[in-house]
Amino acid sequence: MAAFWSIWTDFWFGVFPYLALGLFLGLPIYRAYRGQLIYPLREQWTARGDFEWTPRPSGFFGRRWMGAASMAFHWGVITLFVSHLLGLIGGYYGYTNWIEAFHWLGLAAGLLFVYGLSIALIRRIKIPEMRAMSKNEDYIILIWLLSIALSALYLVIVDRFFGASMDVAPWVISLVKFSPDVALVASSSPITQLHLGLALGFFAYFPFTKMVHMWSYPFGYITRPYIAIRQYMRWAR
Repeated sequence: MAAFWSIWTDFWFGVFPYLALGLFLGLPIYRAYRGQLIYPLREQWTARGDFEWTPRPSGFFGRRWMGAASMAFHWGVITLFVSHLLGLIGGYYGYTNWIEAFHWLGLAAGLLFVYGLSIALIRRIKIPEMRAMSKNEDYIILIWLLSIALSALYLVIVDRFFGASMDVAPWVISLVKFSPDVALVASSSPITQLHLGLALGFFAYFPFTKMVHMWSYPFGYITRPYIAIRQYMRWAR
């Protein structure tokens, strides 16, 4: 059993990160190129991708649920990215102040993130129109992201463990140098390994889902006017 676990750890934290990164970056490029072949006559270039490259907007349904939850989700993502960057740099160079900032900023952003995800999941379950238009991946994405966030919050709130950066940052640098030091992660707590494993798995799954729309960048978006959405029947009366 110990030998199997060692092989599994070596693969998951020594080989799979490269596979996940390759899928995360490479597949969207392929899908964007394929999309250009599908839409050859477009006046404006955009990484639109294929026909499944869409967030499947659902703002018409349960709009009162959106507001703060949408803001919490998106700002949570941005803040989590910044805080994790602080944690990696601080963990590698031993900047304790940066690690402290990562912990508290990440905690606040994680709570916002979980709030936004929870409301989005409840909305999909409770509103009939949302249930009708939802695909399996919509639920998988939300539950997967919740699992990643909750495992991290468990480390901070329940375990009160603040030393992960000191192990994870050198491991990330070893991956960048193409000399993965799996032992750095193998010695960490099971919850830390679970958090990292879930995150790596999501990076690999990401380009196969609607989340790939994050890479879209219509260059005319900055200058185009706002789109006004009104209820037709209200004005018809």
